[in-house]
Amino acid sequence: MVFSDKMTVMQVRPNYSIVYQFKPLLKIERKHVKTQKHFVGFIKDIATNWKDGDYFLKSPKGTFAYFTIDGSRVKLLKKSKMGKEYLCWQYFGPANSGKKSYNGNGKRRA
Repeated sequence: MVFSDKMTVMQVRPNYSIVYQFKPLLKIERKHVKTQKHFVGFIKDIATNWKDGDYFLKSPKGTFAYFTIDGSRVKLLKKSKMGKEYLCWQYFGPANSGKKSYNGNGKRRA
């Protein structure tokens, strides 16, 4: 399970990636990935003093998330250049938020 492992924060440079020296390890809890908005808020909180640029979270299962920091804005990418979806996207959505899902006419989905 991804949440029991610490993830390595990697900073992307023009020709290579390195471990981010000021915050090399990160532990993510399930509450941080209820929705995309929760996760981006979590990244904004921990990355307030990080340099602008691209970062990714490396877990033992693969790349958990890839994001770009530009000032106070955080852009979360969905897929890699190879077309593979990052692991964090498996955790977003109504099934993980605890909210009930409804269809367009106000009735609960089966």
